[in-house]
Amino acid sequence: MITRRSLIAAAGGLVLAGDSPRPRRIVLPAPSGGDDTAALNAALRVGAGGLVRGPRGAHYQVSAPLVVHSGTTLAMAECTVTLTAGSACNLLANAAVADGGRDRDISVIGGTWVRADGVGGRGVDLHTLRFRRVDHLVLKGLAVESSGDKYAISLGDVTDATVTRIRFAVQSDGVHIQGPAARTRIATLRGSTGDDTVAITPRDWEAYDDVWGPVTDTVIEDVDVASAAALVKVLGGSPETAALRTTVRGVAGRARNNVIWAGDDTAEWRTTGGRVDDLVVEQITAATIPGRHLVYLNGSNVARVRVRGIKFADPGADGALLRVSPVAAATVAELTVEGVDVAHLGAGPVVRVDPTARIQRLRVDRLTVAASAAGASVLQVAGAVDDLTVRAISAASPGDSYLLELPRWAANATVRQASVSDTGVAGRGGGLVTATAATHTLPKVTFTNVRTAGKTWLVDLNTRTDLLLSRVTIDDTTGGVAKVRGSGAAVVRGNTLRTAPGAQGVSIASGGSVTSYALDLAVDVSRLVRAERSSATNTNDRLSCGTGPVVCAGLTWQNLQTGATY
Repeated sequence: MITRRSLIAAAGGLVLAGDSPRPRRIVLPAPSGGDDTAALNAALRVGAGGLVRGPRGAHYQVSAPLVVHSGTTLAMAECTVTLTAGSACNLLANAAVADGGRDRDISVIGGTWVRADGVGGRGVDLHTLRFRRVDHLVLKGLAVESSGDKYAISLGDVTDATVTRIRFAVQSDGVHIQGPAARTRIATLRGSTGDDTVAITPRDWEAYDDVWGPVTDTVIEDVDVASAAALVKVLGGSPETAALRTTVRGVAGRARNNVIWAGDDTAEWRTTGGRVDDLVVEQITAATIPGRHLVYLNGSNVARVRVRGIKFADPGADGALLRVSPVAAATVAELTVEGVDVAHLGAGPVVRVDPTARIQRLRVDRLTVAASAAGASVLQVAGAVDDLTVRAISAASPGDSYLLELPRWAANATVRQASVSDTGVAGRGGGLVTATAATHTLPKVTFTNVRTAGKTWLVDLNTRTDLLLSRVTIDDTTGGVAKVRGSGAAVVRGNTLRTAPGAQGVSIASGGSVTSYALDLAVDVSRLVRAERSSATNTNDRLSCGTGPVVCAGLTWQNLQTGATY
């Protein structure tokens, strides 16, 4: 019960104070028409720990940072605050930026925050809104505008920060997070940015590296912005820092660089070599320019990445949708790509692994390519993949194109183990898998429940490869299971193999070889290696064993139906 009352007039607002503590409520003074810095900061000091509200329609001018204190909610709906030319400072900051220590429970709601042309400054003073050492920060419903300088919203050493419903018209980054930072949520961004719309840099470039550390448990969602660079960049920083457990979800708009960029920025040692792990990228519909990518992984220390729910339709695109391209040799522990819907693939591929990259486990699941340019591969491995799993692919790929390509120009391309299942590919020419350089490595490929229509070959190889087939249908009269080049050696095993009547079954260049342990392989067995217990279905009626299923015993082919030998 209030027993005593005093009326305090402060900064044009009213405060009621009594014996029982009550949140302060301050109304900011009306604009003076000149420099409002001192009056606004005086009001923010008096209102510290409570609600400070700007009068609707107010237009303020300031020449030094406005400072918001712990426990304060600054409500600026329909207000505009402009940092004037020559001020050389931030427009808005929390008290701990200048005073040290930590702040907590700060909210800024609404308002248009303008950094005028020619504000200038050095280093971190170039940012518009700057928050450091804050626990429980909320920025909501802001519009941020700038004509130059650096980051619109700069966060560093923060926990439990939420930045939502922000509209940008800025010339640099939109939201920029430096470490340490934990449990940050960025959502519902609109407008345009002159650099990355959202950037995570556990360490930043030298001029802006005032705080640093790991950035963990970040959620970035509902971004629909026109960006002059990436829409979302996730860097690991330097080797002693990391970006861990990051989710990027619901990204639309258009980027003039890669839509999602994860890994390193090699222009600075502080932004190179840090760890990126447990990154999830999902529901991406944004577009980019030719030569760029929807997801670009270039880090030297990237561990696990999952990409899912991509929708893409740009027949003019000439870059891979997802590219793994570290500057120097690097290993990615696990990459999963699932739920990708491509209405029209340009020059492709969907996934490209560059020569500098090694992926220990690559999973591609539920991928649809409705149409593509002639010769566009779905997966291209120019580097190394230890274990490749491809499942539930539906692709239309005309011309000399493949589901999996080890490109001839990549001499050391390697896939140590691959499996393809529940997949259908249609087109004219090409096939499912190609590795045509004698220096390629492709020891084993398993095909299960796979169907091709119009694709000439299941595989086109110049490698020593075991093929394990189960429930495979090849609907093309000109080719068959394997085209084997001069340095290739294929061993075919399995069952339930169906090829079109009149198909060759295999094509073997001089120096190449095919050994079959698949009784369903319809082929002229005189072209096969005679190996004990090998088997096939002979199609050459001029051989003395006759046509039909045959087994090799003691270097002799014997027809299982008639007993005739060759």
